[in-house]
Amino acid sequence: MTTNRPVRLMRTVGPREWPSVLAAAVVATGVELGLRTMTLPRLAWVLGAPLDTEGTAPTMRSGPPPGLSARQRRKVRAVQRVMRHWPFGDTCLRQALVCGQRLRRLHPTLHLGVAKIDGQIRAHAWLVIDGAVLDLLASAASYSQLQAIPPEETR
Repeated sequence: MTTNRPVRLMRTVGPREWPSVLAAAVVATGVELGLRTMTLPRLAWVLGAPLDTEGTAPTMRSGPPPGLSARQRRKVRAVQRVMRHWPFGDTCLRQALVCGQRLRRLHPTLHLGVAKIDGQIRAHAWLVIDGAVLDLLASAASYSQLQAIPPEETR
């Protein structure tokens, strides 16, 4: 890794954004540890963005959910900035978990979906806040949401 990239990052982050960027980096570190030591439903619950397996499909709208304050939008940008340079990859699951924790006061839910793209099964993760989709990669509309399998009735 060259030294140009971190220096360039430092120049583009304004003084008001530094706390959000640092907080997102700390949360991303916790998410990495959690992905290796916890189940996904437990990790999502701990972070404040519980996994939704009820199958309630939200209305797919593009862009951030309506009503995000300037501070909340700054948090989302900070997550994108940190995850873009994250050494373990900026997967949609990591982004959704970190963003869900940063916006936990809005009660987001984590949604998972699958799709068959070019003959391969692919998965995707996104957040839903008040019925609106927050998808940092803007591809949730092309995925079918996963649902929990109801337990069989016992006789």
